[in-house]
Amino acid sequence: MSDQYYHRTQVLEIFEFDESFLDELESEELIICSQIDPSGCKLYDPHQFERLRIISNLTRELDVNLPGVEVILQMRENMISMRRQFDQILALLVQELKTRFP
Repeated sequence: MSDQYYHRTQVLEIFEFDESFLDELESEELIICSQIDPSGCKLYDPHQFERLRIISNLTRELDVNLPGVEVILQMRENMISMRRQFDQILALLVQELKTRFP
């Protein structure tokens, strides 16, 4: 993903969301406005854009309600975090093995 920010209007157009739905996502803190541009338009970073893509898929294709979306997003983030921890442990193990068995 790039460092591009997405304007609220772009998000509404790309995902075909109603403004009220996007407001609800923000009020439920499922997404967070990353910045506000000088004209006052909300901007979303690539991480938030990815969350919006997942939310769109879950709500439209799988008919998941917002509490379910929240649980799924949290589980996804936990899995990503555990994967990073596992990768770090594995890297340390490899490093230790290289020192013991050159």
